[in-house]
Amino acid sequence: MVPDVAQALARLGQRERFTAGRDPVFVGEAGGHIDASALRRRYAAAAKRSGLRPLPLHSLRHFFGSMAVHRASLVQVQSWMGHAHIQTTARNLHAKSQAGDAALLAGAFESSAAEAVSASH
Repeated sequence: MVPDVAQALARLGQRERFTAGRDPVFVGEAGGHIDASALRRRYAAAAKRSGLRPLPLHSLRHFFGSMAVHRASLVQVQSWMGHAHIQTTARNLHAKSQAGDAALLAGAFESSAAEAVSASH
């Protein structure tokens, strides 16, 4: 878990109510689990306050995976997202940045070309 998330969750344990071990992390006003419509309303309000364009809540999951794959392997992201099959992970992510691919390939061909030239002499 990234430190910012761990700290935010730790602060929830310091709230006045609903801190027992069996209480949900995100609770409704009367305790217990928050209902889906209330969660969507909270999300929409937070997005609006942040100046973000409206997106479905599930988009956060895709965003997480797409950002994570820039720093981690597809197998790691699969584990973090809880996917049983790596194909599900790959299908749900936006393409990994290809910024360094040209240099990587150029280096591979430079090595091969140099080896081929030295072998022919």
